[in-house]
Amino acid sequence: MGFSKSLAFLAGLPALFVAAQDCQINTVTDAVPTNNAEVVLQSYSYCGGSLNASVFIANLNYDKLVTLFFTDRRNVSTPLTVLSLGYRSSIPDTNYEYWGSNAPIYLDGISELLNLTYRAVNIDQTFVQPLNIEVVASGAPEPTQPGPPAPYASPSGLSGDITQWLTVDAESQATLSKRAMFSNINPDLPGVANGTVVAAKSGPSYPQKLPGYEYNWVRDASLTLDTVELFYSTASDAAEKARYEEILFQYARTRADEQNTPGLQTGLGEPKFYLNNTIFTGPWGRPQNDGPATAAITLMEFANTYLENGGSIDVVKSQIYDSTTNPNAPVQKDLLFVASNWTTPDFDLWEEVVSAHFYTRMVQRRALLQGADFASKMGDSATSETLASAGAALTETLAQFWDPNRQLILYEYGPILRDKASYKDIAVALGVIHGYIGDEVFSYTNDQVLASLLQISTSFIPVYSIANTTTEASGQVLGIPIGRYPEDVYNGTGTAVDGGNPWYLATATMAEMMYRAVSEYRSAGSITVTNTSLPFFTYFAPATTVSVDSTYATNSTEFCGLTDALLGWGDAFLRRIKYHTPESESLSEQYNRGTGVSQGAADLTWSYAALLEAAIARADASGDKEYLTKLANVPLTDSS
Repeated sequence: MGFSKSLAFLAGLPALFVAAQDCQINTVTDAVPTNNAEVVLQSYSYCGGSLNASVFIANLNYDKLVTLFFTDRRNVSTPLTVLSLGYRSSIPDTNYEYWGSNAPIYLDGISELLNLTYRAVNIDQTFVQPLNIEVVASGAPEPTQPGPPAPYASPSGLSGDITQWLTVDAESQATLSKRAMFSNINPDLPGVANGTVVAAKSGPSYPQKLPGYEYNWVRDASLTLDTVELFYSTASDAAEKARYEEILFQYARTRADEQNTPGLQTGLGEPKFYLNNTIFTGPWGRPQNDGPATAAITLMEFANTYLENGGSIDVVKSQIYDSTTNPNAPVQKDLLFVASNWTTPDFDLWEEVVSAHFYTRMVQRRALLQGADFASKMGDSATSETLASAGAALTETLAQFWDPNRQLILYEYGPILRDKASYKDIAVALGVIHGYIGDEVFSYTNDQVLASLLQISTSFIPVYSIANTTTEASGQVLGIPIGRYPEDVYNGTGTAVDGGNPWYLATATMAEMMYRAVSEYRSAGSITVTNTSLPFFTYFAPATTVSVDSTYATNSTEFCGLTDALLGWGDAFLRRIKYHTPESESLSEQYNRGTGVSQGAADLTWSYAALLEAAIARADASGDKEYLTKLANVPLTDSS
C-alpha cells in the first residue's frame, strides 16, 4: 500500500530532520470519503524521526480538535504519544478538509498508530477511526537529541549601566515603566469600570488599532495588580499607599462583578471582559483556569498586607474573602472553583493549547495552599480543609511534567502540537515565578528548573537572527533574546512562517529567574551541583569549574563564581531589553527577530509589570533593601 515520494512539506523543517531521505509514505486512501465518514486517515510516515500524517476531516463546524493516538517505541500509550493535527486546506467541491501534522517524535519513538479522534466542538460530537497500524521507520536513522550550544559569553556581576537604567529617578526606565503600567489601570477611556486593566494600548480607542487588546484579561489584570500589591506592601508615602489600596479594593470589586456576570460560558474560567466589565462572548480559547487562581493569590496577598497595616478583618471578609454571604467578595469563590476544577483540561496562558499545563498547575497549587492558610485565618475551617486536600492532590501530579528523556519540564503534559514539538516554553519559568510558594517544590534553584531554563533559553539562539549580535556598542554582553517558544509564528497582529518574535516580558522573565536563583542560593548558604544541573552551570558560568555531587559553601570561590555569573546573565538579559527599547522608552509586546524593532501591541501592560518585577528581584539579589520602597513612593504622575 505504501510508495516512496519526496515530502515537499518537510522543506521548512530544521536540517536535522530533512537531510536527503527516502521517506516511505504509506497511503491508506487517496479518495475523498463518500460514505459520510467524518474522519479518515489518508497517509502517514515515520521518517528520520518525524511522524507525518494527512487526514480527511468533514467540515461539520468551526472549532475542531483532531488528534492521532499512537504508542511509543516501548509500545506504551501515554499523554505524550498524542499528535495534534492542524488545518491544511479545504478540498474543492466537497465538504471535507485536509488536516495534517509533521512532528519530530524521535525521543519517544513510535510502534503503532492506535486511532484518529475528531472532536467537533461546537456541536459537541466526537468521531473516532480505529487504526491499529504497525509503523515501520524509513529514511535516515532517528537523530539524537542535540546538546546545548557552547556559551558565547561569560558576564559576571551586576553592571553599572543596568543599575543606572533602573535607578529610581524621574527619567529612569523603572520610573517610566511604573507610570506606563499604571496608565493602563483604570485607563482614561469612556465607560471603563474601576478596577479594570487594559492589556495594551492597542484597539479601537487607541491610535494603534491592531491587535485588538482593548480588553480586561483576568490573568493579565491579576498579575499586574500583584505588582501593585508589592508597591502597597512597601510604600512609606501615605498618599501613594492610599492610592494603591484604593486600586486594590476596586480590583476586588471588579473581580466579584466578573464572577457574577450573567452569561459566563465556562464559569469562572472566562478569559477576558470588556473594559466596562461585561462579558466577552465571542469565540475564544476557554476555559482558562489559571485566572481564578492568580486573582485569588493577588487579593490574598493584599488582604494580608492590609491586615498587617491595621486593617479590619470584617472589611476583608465582606469585600475580599467571604463569597458565601457577600457576593461582592471574590476570593472564596475563586478558590473553591480552583479546588473543583484543577483537573479539568483548559487553555494555556498563550490561549492556544488545551491540556494540563505546568504554569496553570503551579499557580493553582499556590492558590490552594495559600488559600487553605488564608481561609483558616478567616475562621473558615471547612473551606480550608477542602483547599488543603485539593492542593495536596494537585502536588502529586507535578512530577509528571519532568521528562528525563528530554531533561526538560514540559510546558504541558499532553499532545504533541503540530507546530510545537519541542515542548520548550517560557511558560515554565513564569509558572515558577508566579506559582512557587517557598516550599522547595519547583523552586528557583530546583535542578529540573535550571535544566529547563538552559534548554528553553538556548533554543532561541538559532531561531532569532538578532541573537547573533551578542554585545552592544561598549562591548557589554547582550543576553539571549527570549520568546514564548521557538516554534512560535505569532507576529503581533497575525501568524506567518518565521513570524514569532522575542517578547519583552519573556526576556525579563529570564532575568528575574537568574536574580531569584542567586537570592535563594545565598539564603540556603550553598550550591550543590548534580548531573541534572551541571549543563546549566557549564553554559551560564563557564569560567567556574564545578563537579557533579559537589557542594560549594557561601565563602567558596566556586559559590562566588557561580552566583556572580548568574547576576551577570540577569543583567545581560535586561541589557537585551534595553538594547531593543525604542527612544520613547515604551515597551510593546515583541521586538522583531531580525531587526530588533519593537512591534505588536503597544504599551503591553504585562511587559511593564515583568520588567518591574525583574528590577525588584535584582535589587533583592544586590542587597538593596530600599529600592522597592523608593520605587513605590514615586508618584504615578510626573509633577515636575
